Amino acid sequence: MSLTVGPRDPEFGSASASSWAAWAEHELGSAELGDARRTKRLVRIMSRFMAKPLALIPGASVDWAEAKATYRFMDNAKVEADAILAPHRVRTLERAASHEVVLAIGDTAMLDYTDHPRTIGLGPLADLKHQGLLLHPTLVVTPERVPLGLIDHFVWTRNEETFATGEKSELAERPIEEKESFKWLRSLESAENAQEALKKSGARTLVVSVFDREGDVFDVLAKAANTSCALLVRAMSDRRVDHEERYLWDTMDAQEPAGRITINLPRTPKRKARDAELVIRFGTVTLRPPRNRRVSDGLVPVAVQVVYASEVNTPADAEPIQWMLLTTVAVRDLEGALQVLRWYCCRWSIELFFRVLKSGCKTEERQLETAERLKRCLIVDSIVAWRVLYLTTCGRDTPDLPCEVVFEEHEWKALYFFVHRSEAKVPSKPPPLREVTRLIGRLGGHLGRKGDGEPGQTTVWRGLTRLSDISNFFLIMRRPGSG
Repeated sequence: MSLTVGPRDPEFGSASASSWAAWAEHELGSAELGDARRTKRLVRIMSRFMAKPLALIPGASVDWAEAKATYRFMDNAKVEADAILAPHRVRTLERAASHEVVLAIGDTAMLDYTDHPRTIGLGPLADLKHQGLLLHPTLVVTPERVPLGLIDHFVWTRNEETFATGEKSELAERPIEEKESFKWLRSLESAENAQEALKKSGARTLVVSVFDREGDVFDVLAKAANTSCALLVRAMSDRRVDHEERYLWDTMDAQEPAGRITINLPRTPKRKARDAELVIRFGTVTLRPPRNRRVSDGLVPVAVQVVYASEVNTPADAEPIQWMLLTTVAVRDLEGALQVLRWYCCRWSIELFFRVLKSGCKTEERQLETAERLKRCLIVDSIVAWRVLYLTTCGRDTPDLPCEVVFEEHEWKALYFFVHRSEAKVPSKPPPLREVTRLIGRLGGHLGRKGDGEPGQTTVWRGLTRLSDISNFFLIMRRPGSG
């Protein structure tokens, strides 16, 4: 990762409400909300939310007057969510410009507000009993999994009547602009806009849209063939191809293996951790349009590169890994195929983003009574959720970076004093960022033993929340005359 920072760079921010204000001003201070006072309020709200991310609006505010001002901001119809996102999008692209490749990861999350029945304007989620919002953000990360920010933030509700009575056959006849699958086209377009903006700025960064299987939509593949950015999507459908084998999976199974690799699969709720041996195949295929699409749709066959990773020697109690990846990036050799695989593995970053948004920002616990207010609050929560991923990753990927680029002197000293219960343990010089991140993880519940690894996003998030109060108290006690 490439970083050029100096002490107290506002790009990083800090852990107390007052010092978070500098970062919030840097990130969102140019927001055009129709009134300079609204922009000032937005910056203040952002700094408060960062200082106390686990708190609801009353708890994050210094007093009731400030809480009421926050509620009024969320209720203001003149405040548009995209106007809040716009300056953050600019900062995201500035961060992206120093990298050769960035990945624009799109995915969908359901935000459940069923426990707040008084909230109006919601729609069904997986069923009519559960009400809420659907969120499809596009998160930009580096191939090293450093999250750089959001370039799109699409929120919508389902129509209850259509959801209850809609037939699959009827849905198939609708143009894609009227389907939920349009979200993938929108995410791809946001990546294309980012690519054009980076090119205009003189950056040579390649933007690659990365989607999971749900994004395997032929309209998306057709659109990607004519965009300046690239596309990487995991195939869900065994599509027809212009090849003697006729179908995608059969065609790739017929390819000679290019090599083998062994990867470590982390533990998930549905899978034990294990090593998986993957056979790698790659090639070029031409995908044919779906048969049920009318000629008037104007769809034509699309040529794509394919990287196929299939597991061999799978344990009897496990499901074999099969990743069929479609991309517009040229794949000329085994190393190119492995690079595509590594990029796809970065897709997990957006799952971490959703976890922090829900568990760290408590966005599903917001009680704002209308969907429109929730949408305004959600974009603020989303930027905050990105922020904690960024800070955590900096602690892991730039371990020797001095901690003072992120934390003020009284903050890291208060942290050492509190954790070690002794002023003698406080270093005379700023320690490395990784060391401070580990101590923050201990505040959040990370035990810090040899086999525990680095603290995760959840523990760092909890630790940052505690550090805000600890450092402020430390500062008060060190003031002259405090006794």
